[in-house]
Amino acid sequence: MKYIHYDGSLILTGDAIADAVVDYAAVLGANGRTDTVAIPAVADDGSVTRTTVLVGPASELTVSTAPDDELEPEDRAFIRKLRDAASRAGSARPVDVDGGHRFVGADEPDEPADRS
Repeated sequence: MKYIHYDGSLILTGDAIADAVVDYAAVLGANGRTDTVAIPAVADDGSVTRTTVLVGPASELTVSTAPDDELEPEDRAFIRKLRDAASRAGSARPVDVDGGHRFVGADEPDEPADRS
């Protein structure tokens, strides 16, 4: 689990989701674009919710590690949506000083729905 720190708020979400939001923010920043993103998150009561944020060149978001939780949201469709939107945001790409891969998890199959 990770926290996204945004405008004085903490958004608790899954690792891959948090990383994808930062990846998307970097691409938007490189292209001088903005977008609103409804992030799958875990509310204070443990329920799954969505938190909408404005992301763009002026966004100041950071990500930090949160305690692991069995309720960690994993939403590969959300990550694919951000990856696809990033491909349409413009041709400029952010400097990749860490040499990492962007939108990790986007190409993995969705988890089957729990039928119990």
